[in-house]
Amino acid sequence: MRWLLLLVAGAASAQTVDVVDVQSVRAEGDPAQWVHRVSIPAAAREVSCDLLVAGAGMGGLGAALRAAGRGHSVCLTEETDWIGGQATAGGVSALDENRFIETTGATRNYHEMRNRIRAHYRKLANLTAEARRWENLNPGACYVSSLCFEPKAGVKVLEEMLAPHRGRVQLMLRTAVVKLDVVDGEIRSAWAYGFDTKAVTRIRARWVLDATEMGDLLPLAGVSYSVGSEPRSDTGETHAPETANPACVQSFTYPFAMGHRDGENHSTAEPPQYKKFRDGQPFSLRMYYPVEFGWKGYFTYKVFGDDPPVPNNMSPGPFFSWRRLIAAKNFNPGPGAPRDLVLMNWPRQDYHDESVLDRTPADAARVLQQAKRVSFAFLHWLRTDVPRDGGQGSGYPGMFLRKDVMGTEDGLSKYPYIRESRRLRGQSRVALQDIAAEQWTGARARWFEDSVATGFYMIDIHPCGSNERGRMMMPRPFQVPMGALRAREVRNLLAAGKNLSVTHLANGAYRLHPIEWSIGEAAAVIASLELSGGASVARVQEELAHAGAPVVWFDDLPSPHLAFAAIQVASARGWYPLNGYDLHASPDAPMTRAEAAMGLARWLGHAGVTRETAIPLAVERGWMAVDHRNWFHADLPFYWTDIREAKLPRALPPNTASKTGPVLRKEWAMRLAGGK
Repeated sequence: MRWLLLLVAGAASAQTVDVVDVQSVRAEGDPAQWVHRVSIPAAAREVSCDLLVAGAGMGGLGAALRAAGRGHSVCLTEETDWIGGQATAGGVSALDENRFIETTGATRNYHEMRNRIRAHYRKLANLTAEARRWENLNPGACYVSSLCFEPKAGVKVLEEMLAPHRGRVQLMLRTAVVKLDVVDGEIRSAWAYGFDTKAVTRIRARWVLDATEMGDLLPLAGVSYSVGSEPRSDTGETHAPETANPACVQSFTYPFAMGHRDGENHSTAEPPQYKKFRDGQPFSLRMYYPVEFGWKGYFTYKVFGDDPPVPNNMSPGPFFSWRRLIAAKNFNPGPGAPRDLVLMNWPRQDYHDESVLDRTPADAARVLQQAKRVSFAFLHWLRTDVPRDGGQGSGYPGMFLRKDVMGTEDGLSKYPYIRESRRLRGQSRVALQDIAAEQWTGARARWFEDSVATGFYMIDIHPCGSNERGRMMMPRPFQVPMGALRAREVRNLLAAGKNLSVTHLANGAYRLHPIEWSIGEAAAVIASLELSGGASVARVQEELAHAGAPVVWFDDLPSPHLAFAAIQVASARGWYPLNGYDLHASPDAPMTRAEAAMGLARWLGHAGVTRETAIPLAVERGWMAVDHRNWFHADLPFYWTDIREAKLPRALPPNTASKTGPVLRKEWAMRLAGGK
């Protein structure tokens, strides 16, 4: 794959754009120094590719890997010098995932990333035999996730995954898209600025995917988008406010890593505005989990320990090991043995006073600086003022910042952990009532016919500073509709991350690592199919299923399963038996005659049939047989010979089975899905 590099006449007239170099922002100094004034030149270096993917975070990498795997050239831009987004540059290498993640609940490529991270640590000579034997090795033995690791390990693994595709993927680190040329509802080119080189590149791409952490391309493209909380009259959400509030964006955080050595003193001078932040946040280990939502109420975390957490390995556990990235107990003692390394990403550390979205560049730099000051103040509080376990005094001066972990001069993450970006107002939109458990009594959330991905995480709202109360509500396992990725005004732009078309409240469940990755993969497949003739829902779902990306929720159907793609496709079409009380595919269970009647009727185009209507339809049309007493025997095992294939209005795919039955569910799916 060769890249087209040439000097072209690019812009009709000179134009300047101001942009913040987020990675360079520091807690001290004039924020204006991190704002770059970019001159869009009349002539610039030009690069051509099939897809421009802006942002090499979870969604961007999912998209780039999937697109390159499908044979496309990709221009992949990234503002920082690390790929990985929230898992690396954003500092959150304690993955926020669902409880099914060890087997299902993510794409095949995302699972590969997790497996490679574990393999990275298994190669370390001083890992204990006990830790090594665990199939689901958790290097940090933390409580918030089943996989916590050092951000640099995540970068290494992701670079290894990208390496085989570098002939197709041009990675442009420390680069941000600053301008889009939109003509007649189509993006014709993008202008990208290199923070280190100060050079401007014009990128000509046929499709553009916005996987930035803040949805930066949405305003550049001139498409409709939302910022902050919508009014109840707009969303229909009972928990939404009466009036819109663009300033009410989920709080964001600058995570950092630290260690602790008892008996040492790593205290420093009191940082700027310490008392203001200490009292205003306020800093505390006492949290309130609203009883009105069925939670625990007030709970005070202790600092140290490894108490068994409840429930289900989630909450609450001791503060220090909550997001521990490396657990010393996983390594043999001796020279070079690591000590406990922990990630600080605590709710009271969030910066909630102001949003960074849709501000002037100078103001955005100031807001980012204030957020960094909050994190440094929180570290100081831990060293000096946090109540000690047992009530004996305050502060742990032995806590020290591990600057090497985040790869930055100041020790904070290269990029803030952004929970809520600008959100596309797409061809469809997901609201709270589409996913919340209080709205859905069955096993799954709202069914979307155009589902292109799945997700499952609590609706976790870190409140803004506009008197919003944080919400923690449980959803049902949910889907991502294709319409939520498509812009209305620009035909070749797709959301590829947390900037999809969801409401402020629904965003609390859609912003997590595996979900962003899945959205990115889906966006890549949509763009790929559009480049080759059209992206119908059916084609997109089929391609995703064959790539190991689920579009329907099952808890017992891992992507390596032989019938994964067939069951996913058959389920999306309504041909496969689902029930309302569990997530089981049960691929090795026998089909019943009633299930076959319903699946057959839907395969023949009767989309709205139920068990009660499908059986008489199948009998009246002569598609399935009854016995000599005119009994259908709905709950008996189904055999292929139960179908009178000569009477079907169209032929079933050929039957290659070596038996007539009982027909297993996976066999049913594999035949109706054309053996795929």
